[in-house]
Amino acid sequence: MTLKIWLALALILSLIINGVLIWFSREQSRSLSYVSQNLGDLVEMLAAYREHLRKVYSLEMFYGDETIKMLMEHTNAVVVIIQEEYGDVTAITEPLDVIIEEEENEETEKIEQKQDVFYGGTRTSNS
Repeated sequence: MTLKIWLALALILSLIINGVLIWFSREQSRSLSYVSQNLGDLVEMLAAYREHLRKVYSLEMFYGDETIKMLMEHTNAVVVIIQEEYGDVTAITEPLDVIIEEEENEETEKIEQKQDVFYGGTRTSNS
């Protein structure tokens, strides 16, 4: 009788722990998704800032200005660091188009191969 009680308690404890771990993993997944989206936005904003700075630097009035040139170099360095260090995190929320396209191509090739196998030439309707 005591063995059944201990097994029931172990089962209940296991269910509670599994429930907590499932909840925790969902919360962490949501947080990671939120961070990924925000980092993606940050990269886009930095790229827009870099383009704007490049346009200002190319104006006649500012062309050759050392301060703007240093700002451009610093902006480029920041963009490179963010893309290298956090590029994997920003790619989490992007859809996997490459894998889907490869699967579609494989399916199309299989269908074409099946059509070639069943088609043996011109057919006549004399029969």
